[in-house]
Amino acid sequence: MRDEAVLTGTIKIPVRADPKVVSLIKNYTNGLRYVVHEILKHLEKYGVFKFSKEEKRIKWEQRIKPIHEDFYECIKRKFNLPPKIALSCLREASFIARSVINNPENKDRKCVIKSYRARIDGYGYKLIEDKGYVVSIRIYGFGEIKIEGFPREWFARYLDWYQGEALLKMEENKVVFLMTVKKRVKTPTISERCIAIDLNFEEIVVGNFEGVARIKTPMKKIMHIKKNHIERVQKKYNKRWRYVKVIRKAISRWWRRIHNINDNFAKQTSLRIVKLAKKLGYNTIILEDLNGLRDEQTKMKKPWRERFTFFSYKRLQFWIEWQGLKHEVAVVYVNPINTSKTCPYCGEKLKKTKVRRMLKCEKCKRIYDRDNVAVRNLVKKFKIEMSRLRGTGNGAEEMWH
Repeated sequence: MRDEAVLTGTIKIPVRADPKVVSLIKNYTNGLRYVVHEILKHLEKYGVFKFSKEEKRIKWEQRIKPIHEDFYECIKRKFNLPPKIALSCLREASFIARSVINNPENKDRKCVIKSYRARIDGYGYKLIEDKGYVVSIRIYGFGEIKIEGFPREWFARYLDWYQGEALLKMEENKVVFLMTVKKRVKTPTISERCIAIDLNFEEIVVGNFEGVARIKTPMKKIMHIKKNHIERVQKKYNKRWRYVKVIRKAISRWWRRIHNINDNFAKQTSLRIVKLAKKLGYNTIILEDLNGLRDEQTKMKKPWRERFTFFSYKRLQFWIEWQGLKHEVAVVYVNPINTSKTCPYCGEKLKKTKVRRMLKCEKCKRIYDRDNVAVRNLVKKFKIEMSRLRGTGNGAEEMWH
């Protein structure tokens, strides 16, 4: 069992878009494009093709020394980059080139770098404080960048975290500093004091044999935005909307809003679920192992396929794991096959009733809600697996995902 895990987070800090800062970002991106283009032109010089036993195919591996010798001084002078940022540029360029060359779907080896950014090593910057507040960021070899419009008390939450790599990025007419923070935490202990989570398009059900709680998803709101804003504009302007910049920007704003709704829901709901588990005295959360669910999308009818597109179950599960590590709550995965079709008490197959979401057990003579059955069966499966592992002497470690 892993005794420790590393929590990773990102703090998004708006900074002043000085001409010097914008120039640094543009120079970095142009230098990145230049190095990637040159590596792709001379593959044999800057790398070697090797057979990968794991993937059973030939892959290209970059050679750092010739890349550094040919481009380090060049991009420092030509693109006016500080030494540490020039090294980050070379490192990122070599990784991008490797991913382009080893991508079997990109046969033409085309690479388009659209976003303007500058990557900075974790040792290449420092936060500057004044009277207990972080007021600016010093980038070694470059200078200081002023922080704007950021709740500085947020930094107090991450005092015991250590800083990692950062990214200066242009978003429309703004510049943001994306700072990675990391913290080592102890892996939570798995126990049978647990609750399960059943994910559905319209609601999330959390509970066990003692009771359940339901959380509404933003699916209706998202579908309303898609049908009444995005699709309405596309139908109104037919094919012309693709070529009108103002309309394209308006549509992209709506898509961005959908993304933000999903992202905020995942973050807020995961924290709510983990805090609820701790409040009720549970230290293990059971999630459905939904690997391969995307393959079932093509078999669904169109309305369900549309909902599935916006069903961010992986994002929600990631944040539940993240919050679980932070608050010392273990997260395990269980195979969800037939969890909403069998009786959680006797194991008999449930019969459908006139009401769609209600199921009946002919043996127990009980009527269940489909989602209540699912969470109870997930808990039951987990406890059976725990008993099996104890019997084999392997312990609960194998349950950790």
